[in-house]
Amino acid sequence: MAQTNFSGIISENDAVFSESARRFPSECALMEEILGASFSIYRSLSLDGAMDGRSQDLLAFFYRNCVYLLASYQLIRRGLLDPAANNMRTVFETIIWQYAYLTDDAIYANFREMGAMDGDKLKLIKGGKWSNTKERALENLRRKYSFQKMVKQLYSKGHYEKLFYSQYWAFCQKSHSSTFGINHNTPNMAGGRTFDNPADSDEVRGNLAAALYLSCENIVCFLNCFSGRLPQARIDEALGMANRINQALPPSPGLAPDTKTLPFVIRFREV
Repeated sequence: MAQTNFSGIISENDAVFSESARRFPSECALMEEILGASFSIYRSLSLDGAMDGRSQDLLAFFYRNCVYLLASYQLIRRGLLDPAANNMRTVFETIIWQYAYLTDDAIYANFREMGAMDGDKLKLIKGGKWSNTKERALENLRRKYSFQKMVKQLYSKGHYEKLFYSQYWAFCQKSHSSTFGINHNTPNMAGGRTFDNPADSDEVRGNLAAALYLSCENIVCFLNCFSGRLPQARIDEALGMANRINQALPPSPGLAPDTKTLPFVIRFREV
C-alpha cells in the first residue's frame, strides 16, 4: 500500500488550487477583488479613535468576517469544502448579529453584559470563585436573545424561511457530524482528489458563489454601520462592487433585515 505523507497531501491541495483558478477565473478574480476592498475599507477606519464602543464592536466583527472569508476562499480553492462552509456559517451568523446590535439597543446591551460576564468568568474560574449561580445568570442572558428569537425580530416570516431553509441549512450541514457533501472534500474518503468527477467541479463553483454572496453582504452591512464615516467615492465603489456580485450570482435573498429601515439594502434577485 502506498504511503501518504504530509507533503503529498499538500501537493494534492496545491494541484486543486491551480485547477480551480483555471476553471473559475471570473469567480476567483471577483472574490480576490472584494477581499482586497474589504480589508482596505476596514483599515481606512481602524485608526479612528473617535468611535464609541458599539462602533468599535461592529468594526471588529466586520474585520473578523473578512478574515473568515479569506480563510474560506483559500480552503475552497484547495477543495477543502466542509471547513470552508464552517467558516461561512460563522460569517452568515455574525452579519445577522451585527444588524441586531446596530438596530436594537436592548440586544446590544445584552451582548455587552454577556461579554463582561464572560471576562469575569475566566478570572473567577482561575481563583475557584465561579459559582453555579453565576453560571445560571450567564445562561439566562444567552437565552434571552437566542439566535432563533433574534432573527424572528429582524425578518418577516417569508424572508426568514427563504434564508434559513436554503443558505443557512446548507452551511449547518457542514458543521455537524453529517456525510452531506463529504465526498467532495480533498482528499476525499475514497482517497481521490477534487475534480476527479464532474460533481466536484459543481461543488467548488457553488462554494465560490456562497463566499461571494457573503462577501457582498459583509460589505453592505459595513456600509449600514459606517457610511457616515466614509467619503462618497468609497461608498459608491463598495456599492458598485456589491451590484456586480449580485449580477454574477444565482438568485438569493439578502441578509439585511426586512423589518428595519436601513440606507443600504442589496435585494438579491428573489429565489
